[in-house]
Amino acid sequence: MLCEYTHAEEQQDFIEVFTDSRTQIVNDDEGMTVYLIDRIYRFERELSRDLPVDPKAAKLAVLHRFQRMDAQLSGELENAAKGLVQSRQYGIGRYPAIVFDGEAVVYGLTDVSTAIRLYRKWQTEGTRQ
Repeated sequence: MLCEYTHAEEQQDFIEVFTDSRTQIVNDDEGMTVYLIDRIYRFERELSRDLPVDPKAAKLAVLHRFQRMDAQLSGELENAAKGLVQSRQYGIGRYPAIVFDGEAVVYGLTDVSTAIRLYRKWQTEGTRQ
């Protein structure tokens, strides 16, 4: 586990969690943003699953799958895209990562409550761990 300073252009007053669909985050609440960064890649795999060999038929099948995309899936893909962009802006290179106010990141924890305690301790002591 590591807590380090990250540069951000605008300070944000919330917690952002960057993770993937295989990692369960605990003690998250509505006051934070959770990004499932692998959702786009999973969608690509779903789109290409069991496609016909013929290119024209495959194109039609993919178009049909896009047309069936609902608002929930669209929201999930938007969340993943935003998460990927934001994680790049923060310079996050591994997951899970929990970012506090756009200023500090805790790596390797899946329990947000524990990450908050570590962050508060880091703030109070003014040291890097």
